[in-house]
Amino acid sequence: MANIRQVAQLAGVSAGTVSRILNNDASLSVTDQTRLKVLAATKKLNYHTKNKSKKSPVIGVLTTMNLDQVAEYTYYQQVKQGIIEELKKEKMTLSSIYYLNKSLDNSFWDGLYYWDGVIVIGGLSESAISELKKLNSNIVIIEARYKNNSVKLVNANLTAGVKEALTQLEKFAQTNIVYVGGPRYMTNLQGEKTQAKGEVRLNCYREWMKLHDQDECSILTPGWSIEDGVQAGKEIAQSPTLPKGILAGNDQLAIGIMQELHTKGFHAPADYHIIGFDNIQMAQYYIPRLSSVSVPEKDLGITAVHLIREDIIEKKTRAATTLLEVKLILRESTGN
Repeated sequence: MANIRQVAQLAGVSAGTVSRILNNDASLSVTDQTRLKVLAATKKLNYHTKNKSKKSPVIGVLTTMNLDQVAEYTYYQQVKQGIIEELKKEKMTLSSIYYLNKSLDNSFWDGLYYWDGVIVIGGLSESAISELKKLNSNIVIIEARYKNNSVKLVNANLTAGVKEALTQLEKFAQTNIVYVGGPRYMTNLQGEKTQAKGEVRLNCYREWMKLHDQDECSILTPGWSIEDGVQAGKEIAQSPTLPKGILAGNDQLAIGIMQELHTKGFHAPADYHIIGFDNIQMAQYYIPRLSSVSVPEKDLGITAVHLIREDIIEKKTRAATTLLEVKLILRESTGN
């Protein structure tokens, strides 16, 4: 087994520095780059300290959402709850939850080395994934999509949900359907976000319209909040003719749209039909009650824990995507 001197030599630092980094010495002042080199060297040489032994697997959670988004979107709360409950059921320990709205601090990098696995909620840049894998190969990402996937992913089958929703809207609106959504971002390890090309719901809407011989699509992408929905509602109300069908990328958008159209004298389901995504609690009580594609948010978290467990206990480290099915819930906003 490797010793501390070999780790120090590979990292280009002293053995004392290695020891202090691995023992979380708060008085030590080193750069993140040096810390990362040491942790990467310990990983490469399979060097273990006494702190490495644990009674139960320890898991860290990283989310690309900031604290404001976490408070606003019930999606995150449900996913997190699924993770927490399943970790407890599987007798695994949740170390910490980190929010990637700024550069990650030293405690994250130290934890990443010692954790048995890490669950990420949201889209990380591919360079960020590469950096994480230098210290921990057991990574599962929830709700992210990559052309060249190198980790385990667990996603909701949004494509199927969009197709089912559009088929329902078509009964009333034919192809006079507008899509309202927001941009998709990829986040690096400094918390910087870059807008990604395409978004699965938008892409599926475009493909569906093309299959129905509609070369021109009606698309609004203001964002994902209720306020963004209100803004979209204003634009829709100013259209020469009101679209008969509206597909909103989430329920908050749909509710904002309905609020604004109501003030302009347009009402669902008489004047238009609308469907949202996520089936949040408010969708069931808003008047008219909102039809919505139910996304199994809690199950996303539960499944992520199962995939991490495969990595740790069963040593199944293959990169793969697990798709969870969605369900269209029909209510008053589509005349049901």
